[in-house]
Amino acid sequence: MSDGMDAGRHPDHGPGPLHITEVLGTALRRLGVQREVREVQLRDAFAEVVGPAVAPLCEALSLQRGTVLVATRNGALAQQLQLEMPTIVRALNTRMGGDEVKRLRFTAMS
Repeated sequence: MSDGMDAGRHPDHGPGPLHITEVLGTALRRLGVQREVREVQLRDAFAEVVGPAVAPLCEALSLQRGTVLVATRNGALAQQLQLEMPTIVRALNTRMGGDEVKRLRFTAMS
């Protein structure tokens, strides 16, 4: 390279290769699909967290400013998920590898 840096190395990281998440994150941003990919990850993680019995009855729709919008088939399920919110939020953040999710908000499934 013309700047004297080795390919695959980042100036902030010193010697050594970049982590795959850094490489993919940069590529997804450049392609303009990072948000869409993150929402697919969110939907998959949410279905895994709530489990196979509950997943068909609700769906994570989006993540905006730390809030996951969840569509549910009925109010009773929304209420139950609301009660379990701290556990669900922790599990989502663990599966998604960050601390993006702060709370859940519910809406009726159409």
